[in-house]
Amino acid sequence: MSEDYIAVGRDGAVATVRIDRPNAYNALNAVILRRLGDVIAALAETGEVRAIVLTGTGDKAFSAGADLDELAGLSADEATPLMRAGQEVIRSIEQCPVPVIAAVNGLALGGGFELVLACSFAVASTRAAFALPEAGLGLIPGYGGTQRLARVVGPAVARHAMLTGHRLDAERAYHLGITVLPPTEPSDLIPSALEMAGEVARRGPDACRAILNAVDFGLDSTLDIGLALETQLAATAIGGSESTEGVAAFKQRRTPKFGVKA
Repeated sequence: MSEDYIAVGRDGAVATVRIDRPNAYNALNAVILRRLGDVIAALAETGEVRAIVLTGTGDKAFSAGADLDELAGLSADEATPLMRAGQEVIRSIEQCPVPVIAAVNGLALGGGFELVLACSFAVASTRAAFALPEAGLGLIPGYGGTQRLARVVGPAVARHAMLTGHRLDAERAYHLGITVLPPTEPSDLIPSALEMAGEVARRGPDACRAILNAVDFGLDSTLDIGLALETQLAATAIGGSESTEGVAAFKQRRTPKFGVKA
C-alpha cells in the first residue's frame, strides 16, 4: 500500500492511478482527494502521458465514497469549504486535458460514483456496483452527483437512484450509459482498460484535448455556442501540424507519429 494512498504506474504514454486504501474500501478523505487531483494534474502536465486509467486497489471497491469519520459533527459552515474543495478536485479531473478512464473494479458508492461520473468515460467489471446512498444517512451527494448523474441517465433515473439509494449493477450501468462497454470479468478489467487507454494514446493528443474541451464546454452551453467552439477547434486542428502528420500517415498507410520531434 502506498504511503499517501495513491499508487501510480506508467507504461509509455499510459499511466495508471490507483486509490490505494483497500482496508477502508478505498474511501476518500480530503487529503486523499487532493493528492489524487495533484497526481493526475502532474501526469497531464508532463506532456508525455496521453491517457490515464483510474482504478482502486483490490476487487472489492473502486471507492466506497467519502470517509464518514471526517464529516461527523461538522457544522454547515465547517462543511462548506470541505465540500467545495472536493468539488474542485472532481472538476479538475473532469477538465483534465488528458483522457481519464475509470476502471471500476467493485463498489463505486457516493463520492466514488461521483468520481467515476467526472472521468472521460468508464468501464467496469461484473463485480462493479454504483450508488448514491447519501439520503439514507440524511445527506446528499456533495461532489457533483446531483448534477452529473442526471446529465448521463436523465433526471427521472437520477432522482430515483438518489432518493432510494438503490445500487445499479454493472449490466444496468452499461445500459444506462454510465459505462461504455459491457461488463468484463474482473481479471480482464485492467488489461482491457489499458488496451483502450493505449488506443486513445495513439490518437493525436491535441485532437483529444480539443474533443474533451468541446464536449465539456458544450454540456454547459447552448447548441449554437457549442457549435461555434467546435468550428474554431476544428479549424485549428485542420491548420495544425498534427493533422499534417495524421493525413500524411493515412495516405502512406503507416502509423502516425504524433508529437515525435525530428
